[in-house]
Amino acid sequence: MLERDEDQQKAMESIADILPVLHGILDEAVTFYFSSEYSDAARAEHSNTAAANCIYSHAEKRMIAAADVTPGLHPLKRRGLHVLNYRDTALARFKKVKPNGKHSNFQTKQQQDYDDQKPFPGFPEPAFRLTAGYHLDVSGSYLERIMIARPLGRNILWTAQVSMVDGMAQWEDITPKRFAGTEATDFDAKRARGASE
Repeated sequence: MLERDEDQQKAMESIADILPVLHGILDEAVTFYFSSEYSDAARAEHSNTAAANCIYSHAEKRMIAAADVTPGLHPLKRRGLHVLNYRDTALARFKKVKPNGKHSNFQTKQQQDYDDQKPFPGFPEPAFRLTAGYHLDVSGSYLERIMIARPLGRNILWTAQVSMVDGMAQWEDITPKRFAGTEATDFDAKRARGASE
């Protein structure tokens, strides 16, 4: 049983020192993609998937550079899944997300395991498994917000918007409102995915 508010508070506290780093990685990756380094004509030929892949590639380069200079931060790659590990307390996966913090892409088994918060060989336990996401505006031409989300199966347990104010990272809960009594989540991966393992 996970209590959303308590889980969010603990997870965000665990990454408080690197929130500026996570924000910077995504902000710089998106800014670079929309800079003069790419022509308007080149971007016009990109599908949404191609644009997301380019931004992800830029974020990955910045992730590796940040890990080189940030104590306790290092990239992990296991079974094709790339994440940033902070002091074995939190893992962050970079994704393009929807306004609620949920990502959408082809779900591999390892992505499902990550989102289901399952134990994962080579990943520290019991580290929070988080999504560090960027959301573009409706036109898809500029960064609207950066978020940290806690996936839980096909859903999101909570979402926090991260902003930089006077050089300091701040976050606020932007989890979509739920019906009363649904704040606590009883999640079983097998039941949720409708398959036996």
